[in-house]
Amino acid sequence: MPNVLASARSFASRLSSIQNEFDRTTNTLYTLLDIYIYIEFFKSQQFERAYEIIQKLSLLPFAHTQIDQCLESTNYYSSEIMDCYPDIILMTLTLMAILASVEYKSSAANLSHQHLLLAATSSFDQRTSNILSTHKQGLLDELKRQADVLFRFIGLLPIKLHNHVHVQLMECFSRIKNAC
Repeated sequence: MPNVLASARSFASRLSSIQNEFDRTTNTLYTLLDIYIYIEFFKSQQFERAYEIIQKLSLLPFAHTQIDQCLESTNYYSSEIMDCYPDIILMTLTLMAILASVEYKSSAANLSHQHLLLAATSSFDQRTSNILSTHKQGLLDELKRQADVLFRFIGLLPIKLHNHVHVQLMECFSRIKNAC
């Protein structure tokens, strides 16, 4: 898998140096690679790092001031990114529900080999995440506020989500709002 990521990044670099007409294709490729990194951190249960990455990607708003910008950006995303959008939204709210749950315990000190491998391929800086270093109640309040922002954004999106996605989104929203 690391060879595929290295090859994809190399290909994207070559595309970016050819001509301006490839800018959108190059940006799409880099964005898809970063989405892949986000998904891999999520799947490997490295939730703090995944949370940091999704916020830096700027695909979704995490503050009311970002909603208009994110809505405008959806007009310029390629079809490949828009096809992933419902899954990204659902995964992000699932991630937030996990972070809000009482059972979640931070394990930032235990960096696995996979974490180091994924971090080496990510386009983000390699610092340890400080996003979730606040105390539990502050984190819960922030997650609840961000969930409200995401649900407002979802309501304004120009894409239609499947009914099963809406049900799962409501479950995640409920888990975040009811976290103690």
